[in-house]
Amino acid sequence: MEVDRKEENRENKVGGEAESSDRSDDLTEEIHKLVEAMARAARNVWSSEQRLQLEEDLRRGLGSLVGNLEDALDRFSRSEQGQEIQEQANRVADRVRESELASELKEGLTVGLRSAADEVRKFADSFEEQQEKQEQAGTAQDIPVDSENDERREEST
Repeated sequence: MEVDRKEENRENKVGGEAESSDRSDDLTEEIHKLVEAMARAARNVWSSEQRLQLEEDLRRGLGSLVGNLEDALDRFSRSEQGQEIQEQANRVADRVRESELASELKEGLTVGLRSAADEVRKFADSFEEQQEKQEQAGTAQDIPVDSENDERREEST
């Protein structure tokens, strides 16, 4: 009896796998049909007279918009307000350039002064080292004294 049940279960599994495979094939086929239908619809819409007319209308409309904007900008730039705005923009641009120049000049001076200070420090350090070496060696410079000159000076006083 148990053997019969095991055989039934095996047969059900094999039959279930076949059904599952059939369902999977059906699903794949339906997806494929859907994709084909969508592609065909997209081709039809793309090549339709309505789309071509819409594209032409958009091109004309955008061309007209660009032309109108150019005319408006040209009229504005010739107006008193437009010229004032241009002058202000030029003044701002000049200030920016001047502040950049001042900034670069300040940076250059800072670097130059820093370099000069470093060189002076090096010289001072070197001079101090020489002084310390001389003091440690006890070789202070003696100035020769001419005793005859000292006697003459004393006599003349």
